[in-house]
Amino acid sequence: MTPGRRLGWLAGVGCGVAVLALTFALAPDYWRARGFPLDDAWIHAVYARSVAQGDGLSYNPGVPATGETSPLWAFVVSVAHLGGASVGRAVLVTKLLGFLLHALTAAGLYAVLRGAGRLVALSAALVVLVSPHLVAASISGMEVPLATLAAVGFVLVLRGQRPWLYALCGALGPLARPEVGVFLVLLPLVVRPQPGWKPVVRRWLEAAAGLVLGGGAWAAWNLYASGRPLPATFYAKVTSSRAPLLPSLLHSHWVGYSELLPEVSWPWPVLLVLVALVLLTVWRRQSASGTERLAAGLVAVALAFCSASLALRRMGQVESFYAQRYVLPALPFLLAALPVLLGGWLERRLARHGPRLPALAMAVLPLVMATGLAPRLARLENDAHNIDDLQVQEGLFLSHASPGDVVWVLDAGASRFFGRAFVVDLLGLNTPQMLDEDAQAWLTQHPPRFLEWTKGWAAIQPDDKSGLRIAGTFQTSTEYTVSHQKEMGTRLLMECAPGVGGVYARKSNRWRYMCAAAPSAQPVVEDTREP
Repeated sequence: MTPGRRLGWLAGVGCGVAVLALTFALAPDYWRARGFPLDDAWIHAVYARSVAQGDGLSYNPGVPATGETSPLWAFVVSVAHLGGASVGRAVLVTKLLGFLLHALTAAGLYAVLRGAGRLVALSAALVVLVSPHLVAASISGMEVPLATLAAVGFVLVLRGQRPWLYALCGALGPLARPEVGVFLVLLPLVVRPQPGWKPVVRRWLEAAAGLVLGGGAWAAWNLYASGRPLPATFYAKVTSSRAPLLPSLLHSHWVGYSELLPEVSWPWPVLLVLVALVLLTVWRRQSASGTERLAAGLVAVALAFCSASLALRRMGQVESFYAQRYVLPALPFLLAALPVLLGGWLERRLARHGPRLPALAMAVLPLVMATGLAPRLARLENDAHNIDDLQVQEGLFLSHASPGDVVWVLDAGASRFFGRAFVVDLLGLNTPQMLDEDAQAWLTQHPPRFLEWTKGWAAIQPDDKSGLRIAGTFQTSTEYTVSHQKEMGTRLLMECAPGVGGVYARKSNRWRYMCAAAPSAQPVVEDTREP
């Protein structure tokens, strides 16, 4: 390694360590005392712990399940759970692993965009490295940093001297996150070291071969675990939507492009400038540099990815991480393209004034982006505080239950990670039997001792109110920010008397239950129905 390369490598490591240290300084409680900002991250932790213990992708101990939408993430994070790690150590290692992948994403973009000049490439990498939403996602326990690294890795493979590695990308990429397959298809259209369509078709065939191997293995596991080839999320969320197709698509895209993208990437005026620069690059593509054309293409690919993600889901509150995470894998391309395109435009326009103004713009962009870190990390810490107060406390309560007890839940992460009871995920994400037509018959065979209830999300209608009692009440100690449904800041864990039944209702589903355990001596619930 030459002295210049060694110095650059050390500088990159220093930048990564500095940003990591900044997160410790801005959100010390998140690192010291908090878990994750979404219950879904605890679901990932359940599967990762299961892999570390040699049980494969299991939800309840020894019971295969298909609730893991990112099996590669479960295997990566399983490192945090090796050796019977404590909860605190596993959480810390998971967050550090996520940030490492995020830093590698920024480093990969520097390598991809190096042709624009060292200063421009450094600016692009730093903009991604300090992006508040990408930083928060990287330490959230979710699979976002693995998905962003996969997307940038595809570009590096396509630009490298071993294009056959694209088959490996096809095998592993969708295992990091299924939507990453959009990048596999579109990036060969943009990253074309050789002219013509033959190289593009060759890359597609390689990716397809890898997808057959990796996707086939995943489908085989899903068939073994649930009798269905796709993960449970596809059947529980994507295929269950009853919203009209066209109005739903239009609404999701309107919210996504008018509110969500400006929230997580550049403000609207800057996004308009970015789009204008992309169109200008396409217009003058013959005189634009290869790196500028690449950056413009990456923006187009990012927007196509966002459209695919928005088409699959109904957008919620754009400030919530739950909604943001669906478009975040495209964010590095959107962020890194601006320094490249703006830098090239400024150099041509202001060449007679020297390089000072373009250099200043390249230095300012990461600094401006970093100003959003403090409020974003504060929101991250509060979200995690909410989850700790609700789902984690419920899970800790269930840690005193017997493995023979059964609990019916709607939030299935922390209740399973911390609890000892057998958990039935009523949404069907981790309990595939809930997706069957005879789900009621299966539920009858798994009578609950505990029922989770949250106002606005479900209704419990007991046949005899005197037989249903409050086992635990969980309340947030800070403002509830995980979602816009503020009433979800309180939840109850109900315990019922033997032989007492009723109906558990959510949306159009109504499940009969007949409880099978001795009740605790807690106050009787007056009314658990939704108003």
